[in-house]
Amino acid sequence: MSEVRLSTMKEVLISVTRRTVWVFLEFTDTEGASTVVEVTKGNLQGDAVVDLVRQLFPTLRNRPIENESEVCAVLGIEEDRPKNDFMLATAISCLRSAVTQLNAIHNRVSLTEELGGVAAEKVPLYGNINRALLGSRSPSAFGKMAERAVGMGFETVKCAPFDEVNRQLSVDESLRASELGLARVAAVRSAIGDQIDLLVDCHSRFLPEVAGSVANRLAELNIGWFEEPFQPRTDADRLSDLSKNISVTVAGAEGIYGKNAFVDLLEKGSVSVIMPDVKHCGGVFEAYAAGRASIALGADVSLHSPSGPVSQLASAHVTAAIAGGRPLEHAIGETEWRSELLTPAERISDGYFYLPEGPGLGTELNLDAITRHGGIIKD
Repeated sequence: MSEVRLSTMKEVLISVTRRTVWVFLEFTDTEGASTVVEVTKGNLQGDAVVDLVRQLFPTLRNRPIENESEVCAVLGIEEDRPKNDFMLATAISCLRSAVTQLNAIHNRVSLTEELGGVAAEKVPLYGNINRALLGSRSPSAFGKMAERAVGMGFETVKCAPFDEVNRQLSVDESLRASELGLARVAAVRSAIGDQIDLLVDCHSRFLPEVAGSVANRLAELNIGWFEEPFQPRTDADRLSDLSKNISVTVAGAEGIYGKNAFVDLLEKGSVSVIMPDVKHCGGVFEAYAAGRASIALGADVSLHSPSGPVSQLASAHVTAAIAGGRPLEHAIGETEWRSELLTPAERISDGYFYLPEGPGLGTELNLDAITRHGGIIKD
């Protein structure tokens, strides 16, 4: 097994919309190999994660690391600590992914193969329409965007319709506030017909006392899954009770760190589809391990990936390595120049993500394009 000794880190930030800044960190090792990791998490949170990685990086610099699982030990951080610290989990996930990806480069294999999978040409995607709807949130806008996604070749579409709901509302207020969200889902179903799978993301907006009623209404619209009606990290037992008493599949756990935490949720019956996010779950290898564990338990996996092209590519490699999971998430319509930011360019066609050839991720940042679109590069 090769050793990785991290040498330098470059920061790359690019503003995409008023709500989104993609944040990439490029790592180079002492042998001159380089790879890029995405740490996007909202405008301010992305900055906070970069600051934390910047603080941790000097301890890792020039230290021999054979395996990504050694990162916490080298940093002197207890293995379980990131589970309860989301920013730390994101920073550690970034550094662990960097090590795995650099190992793949040194071993002259794709990231898919480094994780234990078989190199693949492409993986299936589903279209998340939410980020393309920041300007208009009417039911008709939802329907039109979903129709557009289907026209692009996506056979599964996801929306996040419950803007008006939050956990500070009473049960009655929450039920009333959910009506517009249900109308948005109905508009999507009407636009795409019955043959397209429709997924609904709740962004943990519901009280447990409300979620069952909303799930039953959504079941009438033949949805494919009910994603995170409330937080699995804090309400795993109540989520398990909900799952046992509704007919729709419960998915989630995008903010969970570590394979064992996903296994715990599956064994409790809190979710039937886990959604590891490579940016937060412990990195690309931990996402792979969680996915394989889910399939072994007779459950399912679909990586959470609503961010930029770097996390999309890493998630595609993980999806290919897991083999047998559900389609990978792709946020459609956020910006038309997204594919330009990588060399070779990101290729998405007819609902599939096409994996580039070459070791590691198989791509690198296109710094000229990033600069052209207003990106900031910090050595």
